[in-house]
Order: sequence, then structure tokens, then C-alpha cells
Amino acid sequence: MMLPSISKYKLYLYLFFFIFLSSIFNFKLVNNYQDKFRLKSINITGVSYEEKKNIEKELYNLENINIFKITEDKILEKLTKFNFIESINVKKIIPSSININLSKTSILGKTFINGENFYIGKNGKFINSNQIFEQYKTATVFGEFEINQFLNLYNILKNQKLEIVNIEEYYYFKNRRWDLVFSNGLILKLPSKNIMDSIKIYKQLIDNDDLSNIKIIDLRVINQIIMTNQNE
Repeated sequence: MMLPSISKYKLYLYLFFFIFLSSIFNFKLVNNYQDKFRLKSINITGVSYEEKKNIEKELYNLENINIFKITEDKILEKLTKFNFIESINVKKIIPSSININLSKTSILGKTFINGENFYIGKNGKFINSNQIFEQYKTATVFGEFEINQFLNLYNILKNQKLEIVNIEEYYYFKNRRWDLVFSNGLILKLPSKNIMDSIKIYKQLIDNDDLSNIKIIDLRVINQIIMTNQNE
């Protein structure tokens, strides 16, 4: 018994409908797959509410992008403008969210650049005060200095166990030296070189002598200590 023959026209018609229906199914499948892996939420921790909102605005255009196309480098690039950030940990949560844990740098001082207020971060960056929504009680640093110059001085003071919290003002001079003003009004004048040795001398002085009536300790000249009395 012979099967009834199918005309070429009908065969092509069947093939057309088969391909058409298959294409619709495949399109929906691909579309559903892509939608499933679109970034829908970015969860940020480690910063204040206001700082978080500013960071979310910077990352806003990453939403609805396929999560596999978003690299850690792309996120880090967007966060470089926030100088108060010390470290960043990025973790993708498949299928559609990213967790970002941030840690903030320590604030070591504040200064003025072109009339604007900046904080000095332990991470080696000047931080515009409009990026931070917390108030920090810290020493003021005056003069035109490179941030590494201040950090070098700060680390020397810290390593010598000087009570940095008692320093209210730092003054930097063009000949690359510093004056320190303490909360009790005492002024310490440091040389441009051998700062560590000078700090050691200062520590010996405050440990062994009564400096209550001393206004200025001048250590700018090597092997010479000049102390000025309050009444002079």
C-alpha cells in the first residue's frame, strides 16, 4: 500500500510553520534567559546612608545589564572617584544581584585646597569634604604639601609613640620642614632632615623636664635646642 504523496507546496508550508513556531519558542527562551540574568539589585554595605546613595547613583547605569558582562574592574573604575574608600570587595550573586562591601579609610587631618575643605586619608588621598557626611574632629594642616610628605611625618610621629591626638595644627613650609602646634599651645619646630632624631629629642625633653612655661621648642638646627619661654 502506498502512502499518499505530499505536494512540494504543502511540504514547504509545513516547514515554514515549523521553523516559524520554533523561532518564536527559541526567541522567548533566549529572552527569558537574558532577563533572568539582568542585574536587578546592587547591595552596598560599609558606608553611611548618604554615601551609599551617592555610590548607587554612580552605579545606576549597570542595572539591567547581563551580570556576566559586568566585570569587577568596571565596578572598581566607577568607584575610584570616591576617595574615602579604603578597600572594595565585590561578589556576584547569581542570577541577578551584586554585593559590594566597602571599608572607609581613616581620616588623619583636614586641609584647604583652592579654598575648598579636604580631608587627608590614610589611604594617601585628599578627600573632598562633600563626599563625606560625618564630622571628624582632627588636626588642621596648613601649607602646600604633597600628601606623602604629611603621611611620612605622621608615620614617624606614630612610630615614636607621640600623642598625635594632642596636635591641633601642622604647618608645612617651602623649605620642606614642619611646625607642630599642640593643644597646650606648645610649638615644636622641626628640621627639614633627620625628623626622627628630632622627635626623639623632643620626647626626652617632655619626659624629663617641666615644659609648662615653654612656648616654643626649636630643633631646626642640628645638635642645638632653643626653648622660648611664654613670657619672651
